[in-house]
Amino acid sequence: MSSGHSNDDGEEQSLFSAMTSYQTRGKAYTGFLNLLTLGAVLLIAFPLFWMFSTALRPDAALYTTPSSLIPETVSFEQFRTLFTNTDFPTYLLNSIILAAGVVGLTTTAATLGGYGLTRIDIPHKKFFARTIIFGYMFPPILLAIPMFIFWRKLGMINSYPGLILAVTATSLPFSLWMMWKFFQTVPKSLEESAMMAGAPRFRAFYEIALPMAKPGMIAVAVFSYAIAWNAYTLPTVLMSDSSKWPLTVGIQAFLQTDAISWGALMAANAIAVIPSFLFVFFLQKYLLRGFRAGGVK
Repeated sequence: MSSGHSNDDGEEQSLFSAMTSYQTRGKAYTGFLNLLTLGAVLLIAFPLFWMFSTALRPDAALYTTPSSLIPETVSFEQFRTLFTNTDFPTYLLNSIILAAGVVGLTTTAATLGGYGLTRIDIPHKKFFARTIIFGYMFPPILLAIPMFIFWRKLGMINSYPGLILAVTATSLPFSLWMMWKFFQTVPKSLEESAMMAGAPRFRAFYEIALPMAKPGMIAVAVFSYAIAWNAYTLPTVLMSDSSKWPLTVGIQAFLQTDAISWGALMAANAIAVIPSFLFVFFLQKYLLRGFRAGGVK
């Protein structure tokens, strides 16, 4: 009897030791991942922190050594210089026009196209919808020269509509594919019930499918905004008139002057990133829902 009890006690102790060792390894692994994540966050956040810190320093404090991480004197001198002595307001307005045009055009086209591919019987529509995503594989630098030749023949060089259409062409393939996937999650029976009650298809789309597709539309809007706001190659090739440059091209021109104003340059970049932060921050709930429903894991 005592021998049996001893064997049982030994097995329990071995099992307890194994569980303790497993939990210890799990905690160590979790701690390592947390440290790795923290290091990645600091690596990404520090340049942004330094950008804002530099933008809030007066000119006299930019070249002092050693330089403190937090400015001793907070000054908006760089922002005043940016808006009064440079063409930054023009660049900012151009970026807003470009982003608004691309977001509106891409969201509208992707929503209508995705709905049509999902609800209307089109021969080989699945093959067509899956082929669309290949259009997103071509980088802007590959499309820039053909677009320049084609746009020049149409007389759309140095024009807002020409640039908006060009950037929309780079954001639409993925957006259309995402809305096609999203509308597959919208119940078709609700629209059929409305049409059986006498509603035309467009009304069923506008009053039933469209409100349910709101997360997908917001995801497309955020995606197309990011493409438009960060567009550089196509504006550089298609817009030779500096008065029509967006922020990406205009800020880069600050580096081509004889005397680089690093404070104004950091202030320009700080203003350029703020809309993106706000856009994603307030719409992140819909953005995640749209990407999940659209099949983006």
